[in-house]
Amino acid sequence: MTNPGDSDEWWKQYGGEGVSPESGAQSSVPQYPTSEPSGYPSAPQYPQQQPPQQPPPYQQPSQPQYQQQPYQQSPSQPYPQQPNYGYPSGYQPYGGPVVQGTNGLAIGALVASLLGFCTCAVGSIVGIILGVLALNQLKERPQDGRGMALAGIWVGVGGIVSVAIYFVVLLANNST
Repeated sequence: MTNPGDSDEWWKQYGGEGVSPESGAQSSVPQYPTSEPSGYPSAPQYPQQQPPQQPPPYQQPSQPQYQQQPYQQSPSQPYPQQPNYGYPSGYQPYGGPVVQGTNGLAIGALVASLLGFCTCAVGSIVGIILGVLALNQLKERPQDGRGMALAGIWVGVGGIVSVAIYFVVLLANNST
C-alpha cells in the first residue's frame, strides 16, 4: 500500500467506480452502444419457406405369408405353464415367505376368551389353551394372528381373575 495506484487497480479490476478507458482495465458494467450498427436490421428477417408438399397416398404393404403350426396341448396340463425364471417353486424373491392368512386357533382363542365373561370363566380357560396352541403353530408357520392369540390369552386371564374376584366378593358379603 505504499504505492497509491496499487489499491486503485484492484478496485478498478473488480468493477469499482471510476474505471477509465485509458487505464487499460475493463469495467464490469456493460457498455451499451448508443446507436444501432448499420449492418443489422431492427427486426429479425427469416427466409421465406415454401409451403409443405403433400405426401403420396398411403399404400398398404403386402402381408408376408407365415405357416401357422397347430397348437398341441398335453392331456395332463390343460393350460400352458408360465416359466419359473430361475427361482424354485414356492420361493418369493422379494421378502420372506408368503403369509397364508390368519391362524384359526388365534381367532378361536380371542372369541372363546370374550365368551368367558358370559360363561363363568369356562370360555376363558378354553381361550387360554387355544391361544397357547396358536402361538406354538405360529412359530412353525408363516401366518398372521399372533396379536389375536396374545389377546385371547390376556383376555382369558382377565376373565378368570374377574370371576375369581367376583366370587371372593360374593363370599365375603354372604359371610357377614
